[in-house]
Amino acid sequence: MRLKYAITIGDPKSPQIVAHPSGCSGDDRLNRDDIVASLGITQSRCRAGLSLIYAKYTKDLHAAELALRDLQKYASSISWKYFSRIPDGNFPIAVSVMAMLVLEEYCRTADTKGAKCLCGGRGEIRDIKKSIKSGKPVMKTCSRCKGSGLKPFSHGRCLHVLTLFVSVSQSSYSRHWRPFFNELMTWCYRQESAAEGIYKRITTPFPFSQEESGHPS
Repeated sequence: MRLKYAITIGDPKSPQIVAHPSGCSGDDRLNRDDIVASLGITQSRCRAGLSLIYAKYTKDLHAAELALRDLQKYASSISWKYFSRIPDGNFPIAVSVMAMLVLEEYCRTADTKGAKCLCGGRGEIRDIKKSIKSGKPVMKTCSRCKGSGLKPFSHGRCLHVLTLFVSVSQSSYSRHWRPFFNELMTWCYRQESAAEGIYKRITTPFPFSQEESGHPS
């Protein structure tokens, strides 16, 4: 079972009691207690990744705060790679704001207000020519969103927000801030992947007997 689905089942508000991972049945199924325990272990090993997943898929505000804190810390630690000199006194604030913008973009999903592409969030549209030729609907990847179902991110908006705190030209943004943005986004997905990997390892197979015996899963 993917971690992003497990977090909804592990939520106390969820009406779903038993989860059946794809391809598993019988004794391989996980109940809510199993999932909650697995989430706890995942959190202890990759807090940032789990917080990011909660923030993205459940829109949990507390998780978003934790994720932002970790992202801002990471942003501060790598900013020297992209800026040979500190632009001005508000630079640390601008770095924190950039982390906020990255987290906002990372957390966008098709159910985020105003985030859907013109394809309706499906990520695909009808191929008119092929549909007419075949006599039945033929779909193709949406050229606007490249299959994500989301409106493309506006770096123009990001630049505008940064100029409220530091002096940034379009060329300076392209040379320094945009690569910085991309690395922070990559970090988010790397943390998500790490959390997914940890959760998968401790739940397949028989994770709790392995955890208790001290043997790696």
